[in-house]
Amino acid sequence: MLDDGIPARGERLRGGALREAMLRLREEEKLRARDAATRLGVSEAEFVAAKVGHEAIRLQPDFADILRALSGVGEVLALTRNEHCVHEKHGTFEAVAIEGQTGSVRDGGGLELQLFLSRWHHAYKLTDEGEMGMIMTSLQFFDADGTAVHKVYLTENSDRDAFDAIVGRFMHAEQSNELDVTPDAPSPDTTPPAEGTHTRVAPGALRVALEKAAETGAPISVVVGNPGAIQIHTGPISKVMATGPWYNILDPRFNMHLHEAAVDGAWVVREPSADGVVTSLELIDATGRSIVQISGERSPGKPQSPAWRAIVDSLPLSHAA
Repeated sequence: MLDDGIPARGERLRGGALREAMLRLREEEKLRARDAATRLGVSEAEFVAAKVGHEAIRLQPDFADILRALSGVGEVLALTRNEHCVHEKHGTFEAVAIEGQTGSVRDGGGLELQLFLSRWHHAYKLTDEGEMGMIMTSLQFFDADGTAVHKVYLTENSDRDAFDAIVGRFMHAEQSNELDVTPDAPSPDTTPPAEGTHTRVAPGALRVALEKAAETGAPISVVVGNPGAIQIHTGPISKVMATGPWYNILDPRFNMHLHEAAVDGAWVVREPSADGVVTSLELIDATGRSIVQISGERSPGKPQSPAWRAIVDSLPLSHAA
């Protein structure tokens, strides 16, 4: 290990050595867990596992039963992200439906989740200090390669006794602070999608769309996903702003954080449906993977609002070849 706590080339820290390096790094810099794990050359799951015996508890991989049990916790903050975009939404797990390895959550208050449990491999309870110095308690779920697929944070309105009962019920017999992960190298997606018509717009089109949605109050759907989870906010938004490299929606019960430099292309997608044309804005990265999708709110038997279509029609076109 180098003097600054960063592992030397070819060195992979584990267990107690990894936690020691984490503590040294925390003294020097305030980094998000994902960024700190990258600095230390490990996956985020390994980063969390190194805290077992201190801030973390390893849970059994009984994902369907854990999700069902969350119904008793009440309001939580659900977080789903991919490499370039974070989606945070307050809601409940009162309506959990699971069939085989596919699950869904729809709480009636705007939170919607689609879950692909075949991608879920590791689970932990974590109590740690957040960015503002607050103590944050969560359940965190990871893919086989150690990438976070979904996180559930307690809020001031959560039932902590019910949460503690879940942790006690699903605590793993083996509380090791080391974790073996399996590197994953999925093939890039092909974008734009095959169905519907596609119009390329300027990468800054997202700012235009969100600013106009906030100004007009037009209800929208914001979709962010990864191979293990897709999270959706549906409803109006009110506060949008840039902070450093991030463009954000910062509403009381919904936040989105987009790393704008990662946007390689933006497309307006129009697809036919029984209720008329469904129009969405999709941002992709340099590998062709979807970063975030924005569309107008819709429900069965009801077309998208004219206000959303007017927003889409105003988006600047791309000058890329």
